[in-house]
This record gives sequence, C-alpha cells and structure tokens, in this order.
Amino acid sequence: MGFETDAKRGVANHYGVRTTNGEYGAQSQSVGLVKQAVWDFTYDKLPNGGSNNLQFSIPANATIKSALLYIDAAFTSTSTTTDLVVGLETSAGSSAGTLVLATEATQTTIAVENSVITGGGTLVGKTVGANAVELYVTPSVDDLLTGAGRVVVEYVYNS
Repeated sequence: MGFETDAKRGVANHYGVRTTNGEYGAQSQSVGLVKQAVWDFTYDKLPNGGSNNLQFSIPANATIKSALLYIDAAFTSTSTTTDLVVGLETSAGSSAGTLVLATEATQTTIAVENSVITGGGTLVGKTVGANAVELYVTPSVDDLLTGAGRVVVEYVYNS
C-alpha cells in the first residue's frame, strides 16, 4: 500500500488495502452494523486528529460502542503524574469528547505492559455528533520516554 499527496489540493490518497497505519489508524473489521477501528502508536508518535489528511475518520453520527486502550509496552516518563487522555475531535480540532479518561489511563496503569484499559469517557455509548471525528492521544505532561499502545474503538454507523 502507498500514499500519494496532491500538492495543489493538499489531500492524500492511498492505494491498495488500507490496513492499520500506525497512529493514522484504519478500520480493522466490520460485522453487520458494528465496525472496529484500530490505531497503533508509540510514545513519540501519538495520534493527533486534524494534523494531516492521513488520519482515519469515524463517520458523522456514528455511535461509539466501546473503547479499549491496550498497553503493548509500558509507558514511562520523567514525572509520576503523566496520564493519557484518549478522545475524538473534528478535523478542525474541535473536541467531540473523550473515550478514555486520564483517571483511567493513569501513570500507574499505563506503566503495566500488556494491560487493557476499558474507556468510560463521555463518548462511550453516545453519538459523535454531526461531524466526522479523528482520534487523539494526549499525555497530561509531555515527558514520555518509552511506551507503545493500541486504541480499539467499536462503533455503529448510523447513516
């Protein structure tokens, strides 16, 4: 698979099957109305919605069924107060809400390799609203030294 960027319009096009593209994400499976999107990332390449045209988008009016944060490699930082917040925002950078709260992805929980954190943010069980949304993962303190994770979001597309 490859990407091609159109310099005139500033858009990106991809060719071939779009599998998970690291922090850009992709749809991993679809069973009936339920779809699943996955983002893989490392401490130095966190998903950032609205930063480019490569980010996978959850469509407008979709309902979030669940959000899981998998810790593939323990996150470490220079402080003891670095938590992660996982949420969704529009391509313009407006927050749509959270999937995993900082109180769920605390420094203590993200420092445990192979752990799974179930998100209970404001969007779980709710619609994303009238705009398509993109994933972001933000540390409360920008001092991460190591770590890798995966976010899996199950959603229902309400056309």
